[in-house]
Amino acid sequence: MEEPPKISILGASMSLLVFSMLTSIALIGWFHDNPAPWNWRSLIAATCAGLGVTTSALVWRAPSRGHAIMGILVMLFSLVRIGGPSDWTWVSFTLVAVTFVLLMPLVHAAIVLRAD
Repeated sequence: MEEPPKISILGASMSLLVFSMLTSIALIGWFHDNPAPWNWRSLIAATCAGLGVTTSALVWRAPSRGHAIMGILVMLFSLVRIGGPSDWTWVSFTLVAVTFVLLMPLVHAAIVLRAD
């Protein structure tokens, strides 16, 4: 049986960790500057940051196409917090751009890993 490519696994796992770290930093800034920080957007961001770390561990310890797809779904779900296009600012465009760049290693891993 063929061994999964280590570079794809490392890239996908690190991408999820970077995503979680950046989301956590954004949450810290949100809580620092906002007098009422708890809303549905901050809950989605906190949930996705936690799920990103969990999915990163799954991709690293038990690499499979399913875990890579789970990571893709976590990142895409995090984009719900930016709202509709009429609410977008430069921060929204930055979030979308960074998320899609970080999705690239996960998409590659989903293509090359087995469907175990």
